[in-house]
Amino acid sequence: MKIAFEPEQQALAAGFERAVGALAKPEALRALWDDETGRSPKLWEAVVGMGLPAILVPEDCGGFGGGLVDLALVLESVGRHAVPDALLEALVTGPVALARAGSPEQRERWLSGIADGSQRVTVALRGLASVPDAHVSDLLVYRQGDDLLVVDLEGCTVTRQTVMDPSRRQFAVEVPEGAAEVLPGSAGALDIVLAHEAAGSASVLIGLSQRMIDDTVAYAKVREQFGRVIGSFQAVKHQLADATARIQMASFQVHAAAAKVAGDADDARFAALAARQVALDAAFEANRAALQLHGGIGFTWEHDLQIWLKRGKALEQAHGNRGEIADEIGAAVLARL
Repeated sequence: MKIAFEPEQQALAAGFERAVGALAKPEALRALWDDETGRSPKLWEAVVGMGLPAILVPEDCGGFGGGLVDLALVLESVGRHAVPDALLEALVTGPVALARAGSPEQRERWLSGIADGSQRVTVALRGLASVPDAHVSDLLVYRQGDDLLVVDLEGCTVTRQTVMDPSRRQFAVEVPEGAAEVLPGSAGALDIVLAHEAAGSASVLIGLSQRMIDDTVAYAKVREQFGRVIGSFQAVKHQLADATARIQMASFQVHAAAAKVAGDADDARFAALAARQVALDAAFEANRAALQLHGGIGFTWEHDLQIWLKRGKALEQAHGNRGEIADEIGAAVLARL
């Protein structure tokens, strides 16, 4: 199986890296904490300008008909820069759910608007108590049992939740009786959507984990104790090397999972779950090592590291925690016997 990225995919990711690197600096993220929406219109304009919402939208609906592997490196950049927007939902799971499960009328009604950025979609596959970016989205795709439903958020009650990460806006959503429409292809599409969620969120975790370790390596080169930079201590080197090894090993599995999901492989769901699990392990270790080697200062409000520490902890729970993913892997294994 080929898992190397094409030059076009690398160029797209490099362009996004430059854009988000300029628009999502730590000082810009901090400024958004006090903003009413917490979202940067310039960042969303950049996302739309690069055509990212259209990549997973089918060509007959105004999109590019791409696959998850086309966005895998972009999603890593989302994690690396702690982008506040729920881009996994807006660029991946939302378009995929509507494209794979929607009726021809539903696809025509919503997907062209998503592709050109005039409509924004968010997704809740694990309940309506904590929906990301419901305040800036037009549509919500959510799971109810084995069904996927879609609803216009304008008619819903949206209540902001208190969360630890001030950038990650979460909302409880109440859907009025009869307001939602069932996506008729849910039975065949649910596993596909869940696979995109698991593999896509794993990509975000890889980028986020690498950023925490990169920043910690930089800190270890300048922070001194006992007259030496702490990076010269073997105990510090070992922690950074262990975390780096976990991230690198996980990234191979995450890239392979993205390729399987993009190719609709028979074991795509299993591969995506396994990738999410190893990415969670890598993120947990990166988070632990980064905090320990920075000491208490790393968790203070004034230090930038806390942005990534809190985002990492939030994303460990957002798309299935380690226990839930382990249970799903077990169920997937039994289903294959």
